[in-house]
Amino acid sequence: MAIDDIMRTTFLYIVLLLPLTLYSQEIKVKRVKEIMPSDTGSYILSGVVPGSRNLLVAGEGYKGLSIVDTRTGKVSLVSSDEGAGYSPAVTADGRKVIYRSGSYSDNRKYSSVYVYDIETHDRKLLVEKEREVLPPVVSGNRVFLKSERGKRVEDYGLATLKSAGVEPFVVIEDMMPVIYRGEERTPLMPNGEGFYIWVSLSPDRSMILYNYQGRGAYICDTEGRVLYDLGKIDAPRWFDDRLVIGMDEHDDGYRITSSELVYYSLADGKRKILTNTEGRTEMFPFPFGNRKIAFSTDEGKIYIMKVRIR
Repeated sequence: MAIDDIMRTTFLYIVLLLPLTLYSQEIKVKRVKEIMPSDTGSYILSGVVPGSRNLLVAGEGYKGLSIVDTRTGKVSLVSSDEGAGYSPAVTADGRKVIYRSGSYSDNRKYSSVYVYDIETHDRKLLVEKEREVLPPVVSGNRVFLKSERGKRVEDYGLATLKSAGVEPFVVIEDMMPVIYRGEERTPLMPNGEGFYIWVSLSPDRSMILYNYQGRGAYICDTEGRVLYDLGKIDAPRWFDDRLVIGMDEHDDGYRITSSELVYYSLADGKRKILTNTEGRTEMFPFPFGNRKIAFSTDEGKIYIMKVRIR
């Protein structure tokens, strides 16, 4: 065999091996730092603000919504409304926070949705006291809104769902994942009938992460075909396109007895324990930039974990 042929064969072999090694990833904890809110309050972590050092936090029972500066600890109130801290959304540019609040009238629950400008502190009402209002979902800088009166996509204005093209949004309706692409609505039941929670679209928008029946986490494609069984992972979230983070929570039927952070590598096909901390119950992790994970505890404390990916 000629030298050129040998070099060509070797190069091809290396290229074929690259996908097998490039995506093999592990998360290793480097250090953990507690964030000390300036008001010394206890909080539940409910989100992160992309491209910033800020976190979204809520009070007990997801009452209210605030922004915490992780460097200074300064707490800035976004809303004091009931339920405002449950599943808020943030636009990709880190400028807008969209949240839902609840109220009761004649023993019926109504919800409103607001968009809050982090820089100007301006607030705009998007949905006013409607029924069956879903938590807002963000894709880039577009926001998907749905209630019993219909659906629409906001893009800092009054853009309609029709103008959103084929950009997908994934929501939970009647306890099952539903994909909206423009006017097309596609319900999915990848694991059959049952209830689905913690649904989210992968950063590259090719896969859907969810928890089925509260028993385990799975990943399916956008047609509903199951691709990965992640095992027991509660509150799963995408760290990136190849890694999922979450928690392994245990309770006695009345209260949480323990919880550790876990992750799953799609390349390795393995679920691994990320923390094993005696005396600290880690919960609700969020990816925070490229090399950090934010989480809270059952005692209302907030932490930032710096990690190494290898």
